[in-house]
Amino acid sequence: MSKAVDNVSFDLAPGESLGLVGESGSGKTTTARCLLRAIAPTAGEVWFRLPDGRTVDLAQLTDRELKPVRQHAQMVFQDPFSSLNPRMSVRDIVGEPLVIHGLATGADLDDRVSEVLARVGLQPEHRARYPHAFSGGQRQRSGIARALIMRPSLIVCDEATSALDGSVQAQVLDLLKELQREFRLTYLFVAHNLDGGEIFAIGWR
Repeated sequence: MSKAVDNVSFDLAPGESLGLVGESGSGKTTTARCLLRAIAPTAGEVWFRLPDGRTVDLAQLTDRELKPVRQHAQMVFQDPFSSLNPRMSVRDIVGEPLVIHGLATGADLDDRVSEVLARVGLQPEHRARYPHAFSGGQRQRSGIARALIMRPSLIVCDEATSALDGSVQAQVLDLLKELQREFRLTYLFVAHNLDGGEIFAIGWR
């Protein structure tokens, strides 16, 4: 009987980029989602160091205990269209994590959304637009902004450029590189293609 994942073990240091590569169906995305506790692992440990220096096993935390931890680990998804709610404006999509964690509302929320949109190469007026009004690259920049707005220490990129054209892939990878340097982000890149742009990003540090 096939297994989603089995005996997976790796360390990821602060500010480091790591590639998780394998063929389709090998369990890459399952591993990534277990790492973020989007899926509860059936066994094993997922140790995560918080900004205050404490280390917690995400696999053992309750949903209530997980909520404050989630702001420190975010994901950028493969499909920049299906991962964005078509009924929500970019302002609401990007700002939703702040609302969920009770960190900003009203004008403060608008200012923080505008700030992070500018940082990923979008304009403040883009806040009022909906995902269908953007190109694929702009939608993925919106997804990156949603992940970045919480100022996480870890971002998992689940084949984050595979659905984009070649030139746009390079632009998005350059953006991720700049963000890593500026915010000392740690990246886990999930990819199925050894020739993919994500793999060339591993040697950034």
